[in-house]
Amino acid sequence: MAYINPGDLVMRTGGAGSGQHYARVANPPVHPSSTHSPMPQFYALFDQRRTERVPRPVHISPPQESIPAITFTVNGWPGVRVRDMLKDNVIIDAPHDAVFAHHGWRATIVNLQWPGYDLERFKASVLSRFDTVVGNTHITRQQVAREVCGLVQHFHRVVSKQPIAPGWEKWALTTGTEGIRPNDVVVLSIHYYRNMWVPELYVIE
Repeated sequence: MAYINPGDLVMRTGGAGSGQHYARVANPPVHPSSTHSPMPQFYALFDQRRTERVPRPVHISPPQESIPAITFTVNGWPGVRVRDMLKDNVIIDAPHDAVFAHHGWRATIVNLQWPGYDLERFKASVLSRFDTVVGNTHITRQQVAREVCGLVQHFHRVVSKQPIAPGWEKWALTTGTEGIRPNDVVVLSIHYYRNMWVPELYVIE
């Protein structure tokens, strides 16, 4: 076996296992949805992969929200991947919080906003009305995150074989390697606009 001189190795000083890596992971940023400000176009996950915000109409933005957002974090880092949530591979922070308890609602609505598709045509696939109280128990943050991730997966299943409007090809939802799949989607939060919640979605580049 050939001898390798340790001095000849190039060290990745910022990679996994390095001091910089652990310092970064241990100091997550402020959740962008908690500042009541416009969301950033790009956002870095804890492993430094970059994500891009899914576009939506300008009037659907946190500065216009009616009440504070419901945010999702994992180990302090904003966002939860649809894949991880639906496979029960992750428990988000504060999973047992009854996030709707103080509103006094019995049910609410989540409405996906995804560009390039006729959302009126696919209305049944972008809207989810669900109970916020089951029996006498308020649903939890973990359950809300799963509901939103399930809606993303359902919408993908419905439109993945449909053409997307010209100019929006970058945001096409497909089952192949060229488009966006549920595995690529990260849910950061949901925001309330007048009478429904709209998720903030990002896609891993």
